[in-house]
Amino acid sequence: MAARTSAGAGVVITISLLGVIAFGLFVVSVILYGDNLDYRKQIEDTEQNYRDYVREADRADPAINADFTKAKQQGVSLVRYLSNSLDTTYSKVTGNKSDRVDEFTTKTEPIPGASTGSLLSVIRGLQGQVASLTQSVADAEAARQRAQENLQAEADRVQSLQRQQTQTVAALQARVDELESDNNEYRDGFKSTEQRYVTQINELRSQLEQTQNDMSTRIRTLEQEKLLLEDQVSSLQQQGRGDSLAPKAEFSLVDGNVANTNPSENEVFISIGRRQNVILGMNFAVYNDETQIRPDAEGNYPQGKGAIEVVNVGETSSRCRVLFERTGNPIVPGDVIANAVYDPNKVYKFLVAGNFDTNGDGNRTPGERIEITAMIEEWGGTTTDDLTGDVDFLVLGEPPVLPPPPGIATPIEIVEIYIRKENELKRYNELFESAQRTSIPVLNENRLYTLIGRIRSRTR
Repeated sequence: MAARTSAGAGVVITISLLGVIAFGLFVVSVILYGDNLDYRKQIEDTEQNYRDYVREADRADPAINADFTKAKQQGVSLVRYLSNSLDTTYSKVTGNKSDRVDEFTTKTEPIPGASTGSLLSVIRGLQGQVASLTQSVADAEAARQRAQENLQAEADRVQSLQRQQTQTVAALQARVDELESDNNEYRDGFKSTEQRYVTQINELRSQLEQTQNDMSTRIRTLEQEKLLLEDQVSSLQQQGRGDSLAPKAEFSLVDGNVANTNPSENEVFISIGRRQNVILGMNFAVYNDETQIRPDAEGNYPQGKGAIEVVNVGETSSRCRVLFERTGNPIVPGDVIANAVYDPNKVYKFLVAGNFDTNGDGNRTPGERIEITAMIEEWGGTTTDDLTGDVDFLVLGEPPVLPPPPGIATPIEIVEIYIRKENELKRYNELFESAQRTSIPVLNENRLYTLIGRIRSRTR
């Protein structure tokens, strides 16, 4: 019994010890579990803090690793190394190590290009501008020095000119004094000469008055003689009225007729040739009959139905090309031809005056009168410069253009030209009036071309 009691007590004790141990283990487990939770929390906080400073991707960055190595070499953390580097950088850039990106952006915003490019490139650009401006300043300074030297040289030249001017003025003043003295002498001599000339002028005036009286008497005598001569001329004109020159009848201008035509070759054949003094190149106007060659009330002859030009001269006939013919009224055998310059039985005499436009450029000049004269003489007529009784036609161009009258100060050459033009216009008017009084036919350039069948040339 005692043995069972001892064994039971040992079991109880063992069980008690096991319970105490189990409780102790439980307590220790609880304590360890709580500590483990604290440690895990601390580890998580530490890892979170670590991630706030360094990420896994950052640890793989070679640049950060290089900075980490330098930080270890300096015995500081990576963050401290980077912070020190930023302090140094901003201290050099902005002058304040506490500045960061926002302050840097604010401070560099006014700098052109700083917001879009690197600060180093901006600095280099500014350095280039500074160098350029420095060179410009140097050039400007050199130019200023040159200008100052030129100004000094100009000042020296002005002083030299002033000295010369002073000397010149002094010399001129001496000359003026000398001239004034001579002028006084000349004035005294002029007064005596003036008195002598006044006496001579009075004598000449008396002689002029006497001459004027004599001339007035002579003029009255001449006027009386003129009246007598005019009366005699009028009487002679009445007596010789039947012998005065009269224009030929229109049909007398007919020089021949069209003998045959060749429309396919644009040519005709006329009834006059070498025996009638026809020459190569002569023009003729073509009319149906001689009655059509009749001037209107203004003296203009009608244009013919056509015009022809001699291209081949035979003994008694000539071949001509047709220059033009009216539509619906062609040239046919039996038509008459006329050229005021040409006559097979007579040499016509012409007087040509005025300005002409033979080349058709719209500018009438006195020089082109020579072409009219040459054409008349080439086609068998003659020309003269005097309106005598044997003149058959007066060919007048446009009247000479009279320039504005010259003034008092106009050069003598201009005055002479005006006088010459005035005389030319006076002669032109006198020729026209004389031709009308003596019934000489007057042809202008268009009337002449119409009567000879010539087509006016035109320039483009």
